Amino acid sequence: MSQLDLSQGKIPRILAKFAWPLVLTNLLQTLFTLTDVLLAGRLIGPEAMSAVTIGGQSTLFLLTFSLGLTAGGQILIAQLKGAKQTEAQNRAAKSLFVLSLTVGIAAAALGFFLTPAALRLLQAPAEAVEGARQYMRITSIGLPFVFVYNAAAGILRGLGDAKRPLIFAAVSAVLHLGIGLLFVGPLSTGISGLAIATVTAQAVAAVSGAAYLCIRHRKSQSANSPPAAEWQAKPDGAVSRILKIGLPFGLQMCLLNLSNLFIIRLVNPYGVAASAALGVGSRVTNLLIIPMLAIGNAASTVAGQNLGAGKPERAAAAVRWALVYTLGFVTVTTTLTLLFPAQFVNIFTSDPNVTQIAIQYLTIFAWCYVAYALHASFNAAILGAGLTIYSLSAAGVEVLLGRIGLTWAFSFIWGLSGIFTAQAIAPYLAAVLSIIYYFTIRWRKTMLVDKNTP
Repeated sequence: MSQLDLSQGKIPRILAKFAWPLVLTNLLQTLFTLTDVLLAGRLIGPEAMSAVTIGGQSTLFLLTFSLGLTAGGQILIAQLKGAKQTEAQNRAAKSLFVLSLTVGIAAAALGFFLTPAALRLLQAPAEAVEGARQYMRITSIGLPFVFVYNAAAGILRGLGDAKRPLIFAAVSAVLHLGIGLLFVGPLSTGISGLAIATVTAQAVAAVSGAAYLCIRHRKSQSANSPPAAEWQAKPDGAVSRILKIGLPFGLQMCLLNLSNLFIIRLVNPYGVAASAALGVGSRVTNLLIIPMLAIGNAASTVAGQNLGAGKPERAAAAVRWALVYTLGFVTVTTTLTLLFPAQFVNIFTSDPNVTQIAIQYLTIFAWCYVAYALHASFNAAILGAGLTIYSLSAAGVEVLLGRIGLTWAFSFIWGLSGIFTAQAIAPYLAAVLSIIYYFTIRWRKTMLVDKNTP
């Protein structure tokens, strides 16, 4: 069985077993975004790398709505799974799909039509404007596919199945690389080819995830129930509960991505080399913090199922073991970053100006990985309980005070190095608040589902 009952078994083992596919899936998704930067830097040039960085980050901002809906659905389904309310979890899955597809279409329209305004707002370097416009408009068209895939992955993870999303992500990543190499190499389609490869691979992942869930649902229908009765029934409050959890989380991700756009705007006036270096550095650091974030995501699902099952002590144990695992990864990532920054950068580019700035970024950023480990672990209990408003407040302090306030102030004093330093300080603000919330709020007694409901 691919699904795990996370309310049973030893926590260290069950968390590790559930987390490793999540780690690999998130790594593949990060490599997916790295592919375009890598191909742009190696096969086209710094201007194309800058264009992909700017256009990609702008599109990623629109994806924050998907991440919020997915988080809301995943947490709700995890608690319903723990409470053994099968029909309610199927209705929640239906609601998540409908919401995701609807919002995905709206996001696609926004991304396509607001591209020129976004590039002006970000003060994109003149050499990168046309490429960024092509990349953002084409990838915006693919946003509904990403929303649908994220919904499918969130449903499966909430049910305790982390392996199926890994398979879909692996197929998508391989396809993306193959099509991208074909379009940029022999076909010479440039940045537009990279964007088309991205959308094609996303569509395959979305269709695969949705098709698997439909087939699985048909096979699991009870002979004692009318066919698809739980899908034809009214959502039973699932939409409101998904939004109650998901909107604060989505706003949290929105703030983080707004701060990323703000940082891009601060860096762009330093030129194409600085913009490209930021793209390389941010993607390498995203790759290295993936294990911490994935373990935190896994721990939140473990906590959610156990809270739904009335086992808060197991939810607390998941947090403790998540902390052990994430700090282990921190030791590795910090060491690798400090010892081999040039090797990481040289994977993407050989341009000396880009390399110098990107190495500076990586060596400064290496000192904040421990903050991500602390925040991911302690925040897992808050998310598992569905108290995303607290997670939002921690992110708000990190963004407004750290990633915007300190970055803006430090940029006047130390220039680029000041911008990078402020980015490294900011995650500690969220980590401290997450620890305070964990020990002070009554997350162990918080329930999203009525255990008396069948």
